Amino acid sequence: MIRNLCLALMVLMALVIAYRFSTLSSAAETASADDADPALQPPLLRVAIVGFAPATASNKQGELSLAEALSRDARVALIDPSIIQSALVGIGYGGSINMSKDEARKLGAAIGCDFFVVGKAEALTRSDRENDSHEEAYIGVMIVDGRTGALAGFDFISDKASTRESALQALTKTLDARTAGYVDRMIQVRARARTPQSRDSASAGLTAGDLVEEVPGEGSPRSTGFKAPEFINRVKPEYGTEAEIADITATVEAMVVFRSNGEIGAIEITRWAGFGLDESSERAIRQLKFKPATRDGNAINVRAMIRYNFRRVAEPAGKLDQPASKPPDKPERDLRQLFKPTFRRP
Repeated sequence: MIRNLCLALMVLMALVIAYRFSTLSSAAETASADDADPALQPPLLRVAIVGFAPATASNKQGELSLAEALSRDARVALIDPSIIQSALVGIGYGGSINMSKDEARKLGAAIGCDFFVVGKAEALTRSDRENDSHEEAYIGVMIVDGRTGALAGFDFISDKASTRESALQALTKTLDARTAGYVDRMIQVRARARTPQSRDSASAGLTAGDLVEEVPGEGSPRSTGFKAPEFINRVKPEYGTEAEIADITATVEAMVVFRSNGEIGAIEITRWAGFGLDESSERAIRQLKFKPATRDGNAINVRAMIRYNFRRVAEPAGKLDQPASKPPDKPERDLRQLFKPTFRRP
């Protein structure tokens, strides 16, 4: 009887093992079939290379290198250059790399892409010290979300060498190595856009009962009883190294929430410039001190545009900077006029 019981247990164990093996095999076959189903694969990113300014032979070399690296990435579908050029002509694109989100969104829609790449590149002779020169090549890669018009990513590469050819070769090699990271960034941006989440509005960080007003137009009915924020200080954004190397002239615009408690709320960059200027502008805005806007004497939250104009100013040799002018006795209230400084070379 014991022998028969042991045989029965062995048979039962064999049946269990066979069942589990069959289940795992079936699951593996299903997973394999799913992987093979193109409908279940993430769609390829449609990427367009609009180009780098200025249009030179060395820049074309950078565009071709980037296109070649992107074409080797299985996650990307490069848009044909002829389609891109037709779209650019159709909307009258003038080659700007300092676009508003609305302008960039229209450009992306005309091309029919998920992301497009613009930027600035140059190879030139530099002289850090007298009688000592070298060749330098740089490229600023701007990855733009074609659907939202936002600047999704920026990368700056600079290489120095004794000859221009060597500098360009080093630049191309670095660009090739970083291209996979650009695609990773695009995928992250696209995944974040598809993830259900609370809407990131300009009034983020405020309680549900708070309202944010737009600055009313002068003379409009809503301007009655409205008093704009009064700024206590001025903050000049830094014109950083990347902008300095590339000699960038650009405008950064941001929609900013000025809270009723005297704090800076959400900041949305609506005209981007890259080269570190967007981040520099945001840092400067965060340092602003102001008296809140009011309506009928009550402090309110208000959303207004802040604009910074950036350009490099070459100082004449041997001329000292003039001392800063005395700040005005009364803070300026016109938000757009307040933020129009010219930034001197660091």
